[in-house]
Amino acid sequence: MAGLTTVTAPATTPITATEAGEYLRLDSGVDATLLGVMVDGAADYVEAYTNRSMINRTLKYSIDYIDELDYPLHDGFSVGPDLYYRNTYLNLPRPPVSSVTHVKFFDDADTENTFSTDKYYLDNQREPARVKLRRGEVWPTALRVSNAIEVTYVSGYGATSADVPAQLRLAMLQYVAFIYENRGDSITEGAHIARIPQAIRTMLDPFRVRSLSRNPFDVTTEYM
Repeated sequence: MAGLTTVTAPATTPITATEAGEYLRLDSGVDATLLGVMVDGAADYVEAYTNRSMINRTLKYSIDYIDELDYPLHDGFSVGPDLYYRNTYLNLPRPPVSSVTHVKFFDDADTENTFSTDKYYLDNQREPARVKLRRGEVWPTALRVSNAIEVTYVSGYGATSADVPAQLRLAMLQYVAFIYENRGDSITEGAHIARIPQAIRTMLDPFRVRSLSRNPFDVTTEYM
């Protein structure tokens, strides 16, 4: 089944437990272990909400093979040129993307082949980034049905927390403050359940990756 997996995890976090403790004005060493867990949770929340990677990591995007691209035809939207154009690229989840390590494909005998780098290029001037075929090139055919194409690439703003936009890091600190102050709240309290403050979402919304693509290879989603 197609999907996204982590090959090499981030070496650090966008914020630290020490920074979170200072933001909460806690004494040094107080709740250090708990804050570490909350920092990890804050990073996971921000990445899931924005559909982005913060710190560099290597990802592998596995794509199922489709013999006949079947687009619903809607007047004024899916016309012939549109179908051809959308079959010339693969969107890469979790921007920003800095490089593509390789593109591999597998036939029905599970034979692995590497797609030549002179047949495609990385377009990371848009988000999500995409692997784009060069003029006159086509994707390999006669591939196995599941996990037929693998794209391995580097995703993230950089190797250190300083590379992550300040607004995203501040949103994480506010998220940590929120869950720290509301720790232990019951999820069964109905109207009294604690909700993520709108201020956090307002800071994150400009960074959310939305896709309305009809490309069947595109697994990026529209977050509501």
